[in-house]
Amino acid sequence: METNDWNDAERRVERAQELFEQRKWQEALEELRAATSINPYNAAWFFNIGLTLDEMGRPAEAVEAYRQVLQIEPDDVQALSHLGTDLHRIGRIEEALRCFERIETIDPSFEASYCPRILCYCDLGEHERAEEIFYLARLYKEHCPQCYFNMGISLAARGLYEKAIFCWQKTLDAQGSHPEVHVRIAQALWAKGQREHARRHFLAGLRQSPGSTAMLLDLSDLLIEMERWEEAGEKIRRAIEIAPEDPAAHYCHGRWLLRRGRDEEAVASLKRALELDPTFPGAHLRLAEAHHRRGEIIDTRQQLRAELLLRPQDPRMLMDLANLLMDVGELRPATGCLKRLVQLEPHNAKAWQNLAVAHFLRGRYGEGIAASQETLRLDPSNLMAAHNLALALGELGEYDAALQTLRPALEHDAGNPQLQKLEFRLRLLRLRQRFAAALRAVRLLPRK
Repeated sequence: METNDWNDAERRVERAQELFEQRKWQEALEELRAATSINPYNAAWFFNIGLTLDEMGRPAEAVEAYRQVLQIEPDDVQALSHLGTDLHRIGRIEEALRCFERIETIDPSFEASYCPRILCYCDLGEHERAEEIFYLARLYKEHCPQCYFNMGISLAARGLYEKAIFCWQKTLDAQGSHPEVHVRIAQALWAKGQREHARRHFLAGLRQSPGSTAMLLDLSDLLIEMERWEEAGEKIRRAIEIAPEDPAAHYCHGRWLLRRGRDEEAVASLKRALELDPTFPGAHLRLAEAHHRRGEIIDTRQQLRAELLLRPQDPRMLMDLANLLMDVGELRPATGCLKRLVQLEPHNAKAWQNLAVAHFLRGRYGEGIAASQETLRLDPSNLMAAHNLALALGELGEYDAALQTLRPALEHDAGNPQLQKLEFRLRLLRLRQRFAAALRAVRLLPRK
C-alpha cells in the first residue's frame, strides 16, 4: 500500500470520528468502510464500524464487523463482548454464550462478560445457571448495576417479584437515574396487585424519560385497569403526539375507544395501526370485537382469521381470540389457540377450563374431561369446572363418577341451585340406569 493511500485511510478514519461525535452515523460508516477497503488489516477500524452499526440499530451487520476484528485480533475481549451482545440481540443466544465464555478463558476478571450471560441463561429458562453467573460476577465487582438489573429480570420471570424489586433497587442505588428500572419495578408491583405503587414508578420513569411512548402506553394500560379512563386516554394521545407513525399508539387508542363504546372511532384508529404495520399483533382481533358488537358476523370471522395468520403468542391475546372464536362458532381454531395457551402457561386454570369447554362443544368428551380434571387440579374450588366435568361424565353415562365430582363442589357451596339441579338430575338418571339394568337381568332369567 502506497503512503498516499495510507494517509487517505487515516484521514477518512479521523473524519469518521468527527461524524460519529456529530451522530451522523451513515456518513461515518461510509468513511470507515472506505478506510477499511484501503487497509483491511486494522482491527480498530472494523471495531468502529461495529460501534457505528450498533448506534444505527443494525446489530446483524455489526456482528460481521466484530467478526472481522476477531480475525485480526482473536483475543480482543472488547470485540468478543460486543459480538456476544449483538448475537443475543438477534436471538442467537447459544453463540452469544460461547463468546462470553471465551472471554472468561482469556481474562476471567473482565466483569462485563458476566452480566449478559445472566440474561442469556434467563432467556433459555436456565435460571439456576443465571444465579451462578450472578454470584461469580460479584467476585470481580461487588455492586455491578447491570448484573443486578439482569438478575432482577430472571427473578421476575419466575414470579419472585420481591427479590426482583430488591435487585432493581440496587441498580437504582448505584445509578440514580434509570427509567427502565422504574418500568420493571412498576410491572412487578402491578403483577403483585399493587397498582397505585406501580403507577408511581411509571410516573418516576416518565419524569426521567418523558418522550418514551412505550412507557406512556404501559401506563395507559395500568390506568385502564384502574378505571382511570380519562388519564389513560390522555397518556395515549400524548404518545400519538410524540410518535404519530407508531402503530402501537394507534392500536392502544383503538382499544381504549372500544372500552369507551366509541366503536366507529375505534375502527378508524385500529385501521390506522394496520396501515402503519399490517402485521401489528392484536389489531385484527380488536376490529373483530367491533364488528361482533354490531352483529357483523362475516366481517368478525374475516378479522379473526387475519389475526390467526399472525400466529399470536401473547397469552392474554390468545385467550381473547379463543373466546371470540367460540362466540362465532369457530370451535376448531379456538381449540388451537387454547392448546397453544396452555403450552405457554401450563398453570393457567382459566385457560384449561376454556379448553375443556371448547372440547365439549366439539363433542370431544374425553379431551374435555382431561382438561377439566387439569383445571380442578390447579383450582380445586372452581365450581364451573366441576359442573362441566360432572355434566360431561353424565353424558357418557358415568353417573357415579359425575356425582363424586360434584360432591366437593356442593360441600363448598351447598346452596348453589345450578349444582343442586345437576345433582338431582344425575341421581335420577343413575336410578333409571339401575332400574333398566335390573329389568334386563329379569328378562335374562331362564324360564322354568
